[in-house]
Amino acid sequence: MGNELWHPDINITDDFAKSILIKQFPRLSPVKIKCIGEGWDNKVFLVNDQFIFRFPHREIAASLIERENTVLEHLQDLVNLKLPNPIYVGKPGGNYPYHFHGYQMINGKSGYHANLSATSRNKSITKLAKFLKRLHSITEAKAGAIGAKDQVFDRTDVVKAVNALTDRVEKINARNIALINLSAFNEEMKIAAAVNLPKTKVLVHGDLYCLHLMFDNEELVGIIDWGDVGINNPAVDLGVIFSFYPTDCHQTFFDIYGDIDSQTHAYARFLGLYSAITVMLYGHDIDDVQLVQEAKESILRINSKLLEQVT
Repeated sequence: MGNELWHPDINITDDFAKSILIKQFPRLSPVKIKCIGEGWDNKVFLVNDQFIFRFPHREIAASLIERENTVLEHLQDLVNLKLPNPIYVGKPGGNYPYHFHGYQMINGKSGYHANLSATSRNKSITKLAKFLKRLHSITEAKAGAIGAKDQVFDRTDVVKAVNALTDRVEKINARNIALINLSAFNEEMKIAAAVNLPKTKVLVHGDLYCLHLMFDNEELVGIIDWGDVGINNPAVDLGVIFSFYPTDCHQTFFDIYGDIDSQTHAYARFLGLYSAITVMLYGHDIDDVQLVQEAKESILRINSKLLEQVT
């Protein structure tokens, strides 16, 4: 296992998290706790069968969760899907150095755990289009007024994104996770590098992909993990259309969301590929076979020539 960006700098066990909760939120006692997930930035626990607590396990995530707490309180009544609404805001103390938070659990499973039928996946794009239309109607000025700032990780920096993706493709091929066609990949990178993205900036979720779409009974019900929320080009969120949804339902999305220019379209497609390749490497690193498979399917949806073999 390499020293990837998503590796934690602090180990948060169930007992450790429990001790923090008892000290800071004694009204939760007796605390029943279970780790239900671990992402790039946070370790996630189900507490007392009703609350989700996210504990940053990387230093950079601590500042992100503070930004998230500030913005989320202003969005609850503005969108058509459920969002985390932090009601427990934890502070650094003892042996734990970061802020953290807890919110009422949103029932459901992530997009890659939900075992969606093709029909349900396609149908959900209508709700997502309405959600993103409302979110992206929050202009740069309005976003700043509710406490949002420019994204910490700027995914519109195409040079940095292409370099990172090239490195990840080399690792994927070297580790035999899949065989990515380098000729097709390099062509995709040339197209991305030539994009002249408009300067439009709005409020964005910032990290929208299959893990952060919540489904209940095959219906899209919520959007989670707002740690990358900030101000940026809307293309940052639109990549999920290309990575998670088949091409034949894209027009349904844009009929609701509204048309976008060709440059934004091209860059959103690139970010869909960026997400899929990154998720493939990440899924392999954490031994999540199902996540790797979802990533492979995403790549094939974007460009069937990119994978020379699917293992």
